[in-house]
Amino acid sequence: MSKPIIAIDADDTLFDENTAVRLFHNEKYGTQHTPEDYLRNGVFMNYWDRIWDTSTKETERRYEEFIQFKLQNNLPPLPKALETLKRLKDNYELVVITARDARGVKMTHDALTEHYPDIFNDVHFVPLWGGSEKVTKALICNEVGARYLIDDGFHHCKMAAESGVEALLFGHYGWNKHQKLLPGMTRTKDWQAVQEYFDGRS
Repeated sequence: MSKPIIAIDADDTLFDENTAVRLFHNEKYGTQHTPEDYLRNGVFMNYWDRIWDTSTKETERRYEEFIQFKLQNNLPPLPKALETLKRLKDNYELVVITARDARGVKMTHDALTEHYPDIFNDVHFVPLWGGSEKVTKALICNEVGARYLIDDGFHHCKMAAESGVEALLFGHYGWNKHQKLLPGMTRTKDWQAVQEYFDGRS
């Protein structure tokens, strides 16, 4: 009998991108943003416009600088992620589903190999490059037979839940902590909460 499949996002779920963005911006632009500054309520789209007090165009330019930094530097894994995933792997098959442009594919594979060796059975990408076909994490979850999705993005969790996938809205971030959960969604603030969720299902 095959194991149930858990699909897991990368940025701000496996890797601490939010902290990396804050530290990068403080160093590059001389700001003194604290972790609390990055907990302001707001939707994910244009989230940093409000924190940085920049136009959308300038925010995109600065985030592009961060992407170049990220391509050269692995982001740190989130606390207890590896420990929890090692335990879950006994009873579940684990895969990654993450949105990437073409530049980030190799970087993602390298970071997963370094920080999460022998954990994931496969890695799937929601492409952020050319093409007319609409690919979503919910679609990939259903294609690979994932029963669960762990993701910090409310819209990804919403679409997954609507398609019959149990969605764990991960983290306590400004872009998701105020969102009202829908049927089929569970809030898990950290990896300890993820472990407790699956402990309760065993």
